[in-house]
Amino acid sequence: MEEKYVFDIGGMTCNSCERMISKSVGHVPGVSIESISAASGKMAVSAEESALGEIAKAIESAGYKALGNKKAGGDGNASDADESASDGQGSGCCNTSELKANHVLENLMSSKPEWKAERQLLLYAFATMTGLLLLLGLAYVGLWRGDAKFASTTLPLLAIGAVSIVAIVGAGAHFDAFHKPITCSTGMMEGMTFGMMSGFLVGALLGATNGMFWGSLLASIIGCVAGWWGGRTSGVMGVMEGLMAGIMSGTMGAMLSVMLVAEPLPIFLAFLTLVCVIILMALSYMNVKEIGLIGTTAKIPAFTSMASTCLIFFILLSAIMIYGPKSGLVFGGI
Repeated sequence: MEEKYVFDIGGMTCNSCERMISKSVGHVPGVSIESISAASGKMAVSAEESALGEIAKAIESAGYKALGNKKAGGDGNASDADESASDGQGSGCCNTSELKANHVLENLMSSKPEWKAERQLLLYAFATMTGLLLLLGLAYVGLWRGDAKFASTTLPLLAIGAVSIVAIVGAGAHFDAFHKPITCSTGMMEGMTFGMMSGFLVGALLGATNGMFWGSLLASIIGCVAGWWGGRTSGVMGVMEGLMAGIMSGTMGAMLSVMLVAEPLPIFLAFLTLVCVIILMALSYMNVKEIGLIGTTAKIPAFTSMASTCLIFFILLSAIMIYGPKSGLVFGGI
């Protein structure tokens, strides 16, 4: 016998969330959606009691949390099916919604199998960064060792570039490895942060070596592409957030370096990069809390794939910084 039930849903913030959940729940046979409201976080459905577990699973599969249900107008408790469905975060590993930041390092250093994918990505990032810095050192000895100005101006900026690229690619690889439904609010934050950090880091470096015009132009393009990539999971809203963040950050990053061109710029850019890396790490932490762990069966990129991607981007960025077009003020007159 069909009854009317009201579900409490976590993570629903806008009309797009309503549509995503409605589409997923609409695939459950015999279920009619009476109403759904992001403002109240509730969805009313007409369904048989036996379908409640499937409805909860459909909500979870859309990337949201089924917090419980009760009969409309009643005071019943959430069904066992809903409670069990909301115990995890979709990863099938553990509940990460209450994960504290100070526990992340402890878990990464542990041997817990559910954190294996995250540990591997972190090790890949450190190994790749070490390899790029060693390669940069060898290139300096072989090509630019006799240029004193290069050692004091361009070389430290190239080292900062190596760290920046590994941080950007590593954060992107972590997000891409989920392959799970993402709420629109999470996707929008992903697009905005990814576009902002990519444009800002690259813009600050190119602004220092290539000037305001070329730094802003090239970094804005890179930031917009990164923002689009990160926000595409949320549709047009995520893409818009990513594009706006990319074009603003690319210009701002280049402008910042030009403004500080007469100062000890590498020191400031090293500090700036450290802060941006922390923000990208916080983005990955947010993803784990909102989406869950990648999981033991995640298909993370192979080390060779991640390292080669970073190497290609680093070579392109270095070539632009050293040999690319320059205009206006540049650090050290290079």
